[in-house]
Amino acid sequence: MIKDTLKILLNERSKREIKFFIPNLDVKKFNYSYFQALGDDNKIIKKNILALPFPKGKKYKIMQGNNGNFTHNTSYSRYAVDFDMKVGDTITSADDGFVVGVIKDYEFGKNDKKWENFSNFITVYHPQSGLFTQYAHLKKNGNLVKVGDFVKRNQPIGLSGETGYVSGAHLHFNVLIPERNKTLVSVPYYFENGIYSENIYKNQKIKNRK
Repeated sequence: MIKDTLKILLNERSKREIKFFIPNLDVKKFNYSYFQALGDDNKIIKKNILALPFPKGKKYKIMQGNNGNFTHNTSYSRYAVDFDMKVGDTITSADDGFVVGVIKDYEFGKNDKKWENFSNFITVYHPQSGLFTQYAHLKKNGNLVKVGDFVKRNQPIGLSGETGYVSGAHLHFNVLIPERNKTLVSVPYYFENGIYSENIYKNQKIKNRK
């Protein structure tokens, strides 16, 4: 019996087909499993300044800041920020990048952890910095983009909603980087106008200046 692990990295903006040629294979005795994760954990991350994830001139109150006890208390969500948006409000991209994840078909949400895996979201990869940004709890079919699309900074990409584990309609915004032998982890970040994520607090009102 041979047990082996093969690690394959698919580079940005590339396609790769993997084939295995195994002569005399007994398929009844052959088992395999795979694990996939976004990002290259060897890439140098550039923590550039991001745009706020909503249109210029809009102002929103913070429902939950970094390290919030409600849901921002894991390595995946520690530095996320929740903006108190209504269902259908416009969400914009924080920077130029490629859409690498879209979940759009969920319709409902509830203040119960059992609903944690039923949130619609969009994930965007920003190759110039190595950052990933994520926009969660979107309304059903609230995506304005699809996987593979290139989006520009401040471009509308989705509509806010109330899907998944929520205490009310809002946008959950998160910035993530790949970590060795893990999936993505949440990191602090700067918005324009000197707004630092770790200094954002509950009930604070943040305006995206024109």
